[in-house]
Amino acid sequence: MNSVWNEIDSLLRNIEFNKLWKGFKRYKFALYDDEKAYFGDKEITVDNRFIGNTAIDYDGEKLAIWKVSKEELENLQVLAANIVHEMFHAFQIENQEKRFPNDIKGLNKPFDVEYYNMKSREAKLLAEAISSDDYSVRLSNLVEIISLRELRSKQYKDVTDYEFGIETIEGAAEYVSMKALNKINKNEYEKRINSYLQNIIDNNMLFDTRRYSYFFGSMLLLLLDSLNIELSQDIRDNPITVMEEVMSKIDKRVNIEFLPKDPIIEENLDKYYRELYNRFRNLHNSSNKSHPGCYSINGYDSMNMYKLGNEVLHEHFVILYDHDKDKSLFIKGPVITVFNQDESQVIDYITAQ
Repeated sequence: MNSVWNEIDSLLRNIEFNKLWKGFKRYKFALYDDEKAYFGDKEITVDNRFIGNTAIDYDGEKLAIWKVSKEELENLQVLAANIVHEMFHAFQIENQEKRFPNDIKGLNKPFDVEYYNMKSREAKLLAEAISSDDYSVRLSNLVEIISLRELRSKQYKDVTDYEFGIETIEGAAEYVSMKALNKINKNEYEKRINSYLQNIIDNNMLFDTRRYSYFFGSMLLLLLDSLNIELSQDIRDNPITVMEEVMSKIDKRVNIEFLPKDPIIEENLDKYYRELYNRFRNLHNSSNKSHPGCYSINGYDSMNMYKLGNEVLHEHFVILYDHDKDKSLFIKGPVITVFNQDESQVIDYITAQ
């Protein structure tokens, strides 16, 4: 694996990071598997700091980490670009990024087909704009996108605000990763664009707010580049999300006519909520154990969490701090955390026996 690390290191040496995003720089990185973490010239035993693909504190520095699968070893150019995504998170954290949204509240989703109809329309407009060579089409589609988003923000403020945040945090990181991929291998870059456009127009993706916003945010930034619309790349002390800044830069709006209900979206929404209910029922109906107490959440896999009422299902793991026992708990999933009324504290967690 250290030889893989060195190949990726060689690819990253050819990238001018500050040209991907103002002030961005290269950070140290490590690859890891179930047993070892690899740094190119050394390896260590994996501990609980190595969870998921992210940026962590390691020996007083930010470190981008990536758990490597066998499939990813088949294309190290793509893997190198993925690591740039995590390096950008290190850059965000080091620059005191304040626009991280609340992932727990972001799990709240409206059971309203109109919300998803508007979201679907935005996705189709963005995909059409990215695919078009006509400047006027790209701009007019952007105007309709922000008109829809403005309306959606008024009608469904909390969940739309969460999208604003994820588009800014994850969308920007993936945008930078894609620009790096374009420098490494243009064909892979084009393939990724096509893949992401397919993702956002997939009706089932509409219900996975975090993943959808990850793809939508990166594609939105690429569209803005094609229109020569420059946004601030300042992170420190910047409270304005990407979409909010776009709205402030473009004055024009269009009237949003009534969008007819899409029967496929309606059917998929019903299916999504049936599956959501079953996920929780399966754990509650199995042999399980309750652990009432006073906890706060210190870590989780944001891509694999589901919420129903005041309960959150963590399919992979959750890290809790037990205030009564003054210690941290790493709990493998599936596990359900139960929140108090204002969702400020975990009052119980439920595990399978």
